[in-house]
Amino acid sequence: MRPHVPPSLLFVTAAVTVGFGAIFALLPDFQDSIGFGDAWLGAVTSASFIAGFMSQIGLARFADRGHGRTMLLGGVAVAVVGLLLVAAADSVAILLAGRILLGLGEGAFLPAARRVIIVMNPAAVGGALGRMGAAATGGFLAGPPIAAFIAEWQGLAAPFWFLAAVLVAMLPVVARFPVAPAEHAPVAAPVRRLLRIEGIRAGLLLGAGLSLAIGVYDSLWAKFLKDDLGASTKFVAVSLTVFALPIVALAPRMGRLADRFGPVRVGSLCTVASVPFVAAYGFLPNPWIVGVFAVFHSCFDSGAQPSSQAAVADASPPELVAAGQGLLDGSALLVAAGSSMLAAPLYSAAGAKVLWCALATGVGIAGVSAAWVGQSTRNADTVSRSRRASARTTAESP
Repeated sequence: MRPHVPPSLLFVTAAVTVGFGAIFALLPDFQDSIGFGDAWLGAVTSASFIAGFMSQIGLARFADRGHGRTMLLGGVAVAVVGLLLVAAADSVAILLAGRILLGLGEGAFLPAARRVIIVMNPAAVGGALGRMGAAATGGFLAGPPIAAFIAEWQGLAAPFWFLAAVLVAMLPVVARFPVAPAEHAPVAAPVRRLLRIEGIRAGLLLGAGLSLAIGVYDSLWAKFLKDDLGASTKFVAVSLTVFALPIVALAPRMGRLADRFGPVRVGSLCTVASVPFVAAYGFLPNPWIVGVFAVFHSCFDSGAQPSSQAAVADASPPELVAAGQGLLDGSALLVAAGSSMLAAPLYSAAGAKVLWCALATGVGIAGVSAAWVGQSTRNADTVSRSRRASARTTAESP
């Protein structure tokens, strides 16, 4: 079955994530304009991730309790306020507050939005989540060029005024999203209950393998290309876009493969297949060759991303669908934060070869562990997709 995802939901998802890409591109300009040191730069960079983790873990469950529309509207509204604060920032404290609110808004919106499309697509969860992931990645990729163009034309604050206006205009659309009502009583200690389920743990391991690498890329990709391989700043910027484009193009198709063959199986294979590419980065002599390897590597990541989300969605009880997605994203943020902190000292002490081989080992362990933990579930392999679709539709029907 082909997934059905409302185009308006995809547009809003992209619009919410554009703000992160915009700040990513203009943060050095804010540092020069406001005047704050590198210590504050790290705080501003990490603030939205910490806020996103707290929001994902603490708030996602309320979308399962009948507050999905409030989560969607509230997430967009909070993101609007965050963008307005960034636009008006004349001190690092206001900029920090804006980043925090952006993280809280996205952390509230995304699990609730995923619940909408999971309920709408019980037999095509992977394909639907792949489309949403492609929209989110595309929005982040669009952020830097949009922000750079508008900022050069109208000033540093203008992109964020514009993005805030776009999100405000989308609020009536968000209010009409087809949010299924909750048919179950609230669950006590939802995180502990979810962690007892093998399919959930397998999905979290798949997410961990991807976020391990993301944390290292975030902290050291530019430095590695420049210092070790002599790449230019423009090449670094283009390499990030090239790396992410296959995810935008292939995630929906790879999500459908996860629906057909099982998300744990597809996700584990994609994660393990990415290991040689990660290790190779430490041995390649030329940034252009690294770019070519990155394109092929990203093709496998485009399968790991929707597969991890689909594995958690398939294993989540109907009353904990959004909570499962929040747990997945929250744990991924923690893993990425940890790997980004460990990567720099390892790189300084042992060099690029050790760094990339260590990362490849960690990614491989995550992929193999996910396959081992999920072997008794084999979501789409051992359980009839039609039976699971019927059960989920019955549980979620109003």
